[in-house]
Amino acid sequence: MPKTVVLVATLDTKGAEARYFKEQIEKHGVHTLVVDGGILGQPQWEAQVSREEVARLGGSTLSQVQALHHEGKAMEVMIKGAARVVQQLHRAGDLDGIISLGGSMGTSLGTGAMRALPFGVPKLMVSTMASRDTRPYVGTKDIAMLYSVADIAGLNRMTRRVLANAAGAIVGMVQAGPQQAEDSGKPFDRAQDKPLIAISNLGTTEGCARRARSLLEERGYETIVFHTVGAGGRALEECVQEGLVDGVLDISIHEVVDVLFDGDYDAGQDRLEAAGRMGIPQVVAPGSIDFIACGDPAKLPDRYKDRKMHVHNPAICCVRANAEELRATGRVVAEKLNQAQGPVAVVIPRLGFSSFDQEGGVFWEPEADAAFAPILKASLKTEIEVIEVEAHINDPPFAETVVEVLDRLMQSSIQGERWIT
Repeated sequence: MPKTVVLVATLDTKGAEARYFKEQIEKHGVHTLVVDGGILGQPQWEAQVSREEVARLGGSTLSQVQALHHEGKAMEVMIKGAARVVQQLHRAGDLDGIISLGGSMGTSLGTGAMRALPFGVPKLMVSTMASRDTRPYVGTKDIAMLYSVADIAGLNRMTRRVLANAAGAIVGMVQAGPQQAEDSGKPFDRAQDKPLIAISNLGTTEGCARRARSLLEERGYETIVFHTVGAGGRALEECVQEGLVDGVLDISIHEVVDVLFDGDYDAGQDRLEAAGRMGIPQVVAPGSIDFIACGDPAKLPDRYKDRKMHVHNPAICCVRANAEELRATGRVVAEKLNQAQGPVAVVIPRLGFSSFDQEGGVFWEPEADAAFAPILKASLKTEIEVIEVEAHINDPPFAETVVEVLDRLMQSSIQGERWIT
């Protein structure tokens, strides 16, 4: 059965380009289904999903959208509608991959639809915006961005080549296809697959993460690591919320500190909450809470200029978190974990929270670190286990402890309801 690629385009402004794109995909034997999100002039040809239908699913009508006379507000409706279209197609088994093309508005439309689809569905955006900051478009999704070099305005030797290359790329993605159920972003077969453990990590907790990953895999778990620089934490939370993860080992939670104190690695207000909402086992360690990640050291806020500082690279520096900030972090972590609907435990290293925070390190301040544990323990519900380990977070005994605790929680969960062994 032929694969189907959904092409999201604006057929009023990119009609010729979209038609050529469609032809290039179909010459490889892959079917295309076109969704029209245009709002300006008349479409140059008819799509399988009309712009009227997209507007309807966006909660409006095309005439109402056009009457807004505001591209941004109009596009919000069309993005919402396009997202619902592709979700419906995916649920029906009529979408094996998605592709789009455009400038700033077309990229907003195309990637807005792509972000509504689960991990593992091939997603490719051909865009004039791909050489810029793509975070607003990609978010936390596995979206591939291809820079068009020239504006996608007419067909010429450059745009034809770029679109032909993109067609080959999306065809390759969908034809390669997942060989195993877990690669497709669909729910696992609980009777057959290994439990998947999400691990949060930053370079400052790499020793712990590496050792814990090895130990967990020896015990029969599969692991996935998230780089907690803001987007990584958001991706972790979303994967948990989507039901892709069975347990969480959160050993790098400094994103909570950055939310509280305006750091650059801000993963949002709901960081550290999804596992609790989903009721899956989680073990939390205060990895890297000893610093706040900032940007360009030359632009460091005045309030931090008297702090100990580590320049990671020309774009990122870190400042030492003080005792007051660590107490505030302890209270917030406790508030989040107190909401958990499943098993949770906290494991605290007594000899430092990061590779910077060890004896002789730039952020070694045992007195400041000591402010965290008492407020956390006083604020947590009594049924949440807290274990303190006389070790640094990157010492092997600490990794062994967090793995032992998580395995215990997972085994209780397995025997209770989630897994058949």
